[in-house]
Amino acid sequence: HKHQHQHHHHDTEMPPPPPVAGPLRSIEGWVLFVTGVHEEAQEDDIRDKFGEYGLIKSIALNLDRKTGQVKGYALVEFSEREEAQDAINALHGTPLLGKTIGVHWTFCRKEI
Repeated sequence: HKHQHQHHHHDTEMPPPPPVAGPLRSIEGWVLFVTGVHEEAQEDDIRDKFGEYGLIKSIALNLDRKTGQVKGYALVEFSEREEAQDAINALHGTPLLGKTIGVHWTFCRKEI
């Protein structure tokens, strides 16, 4: 007797993302999510543009490991929420190295 066991895994699909809980506050600051970053952008390019609005605590450019080029987004951390908000208001939809960037709050996921 041949028993064919067919395993149908319908329960392994990704659950929907949890609802957002508001702007992500890191331990020390406020983090912005910047989209549309030029692939040849450097940290200094980001710092020059965003640094006008407040003290930047850190910048994280997301690099493609294979090419070493920016994947198109970056995280910019400000120490003050007002400074981060000013940067959003001033820089969202403006060009950086010829590409239009979007500046958003990095939303944290609500703890379940």
